[in-house]
Amino acid sequence: DVAAMAFYALGVKPLIAELSTAVDASACKQMWYADDSTAAGKLDGIKKWWDFLCVRGPDYGYRPKPSKTVLIVKEECLKEAKKMFKGSGIQVTGEGERHLGAVLGTEEFRRS
Repeated sequence: DVAAMAFYALGVKPLIAELSTAVDASACKQMWYADDSTAAGKLDGIKKWWDFLCVRGPDYGYRPKPSKTVLIVKEECLKEAKKMFKGSGIQVTGEGERHLGAVLGTEEFRRS
């Protein structure tokens, strides 16, 4: 159905708005492309965003998949990030990852 994605976008819009008010924008920015959500910012802001998304997302039909989630951090933040997200099922890396066709991460990772 050609309208399915448009209806999905309308259905998830209230979740995006709720996340925007729950997490301080100076600590975490969120980006959405279809059913892929992304956050960038300070670790505590991203953690709050992730926790809120996991709790409220299913109410809107959005089910985050920790096994498909990668947190890319600067090398100096790696230890803290692994501690913060321990037990979440999220992969934490200081190297990089492909995201929607783009390569994010260290210069070395992007060249490989």
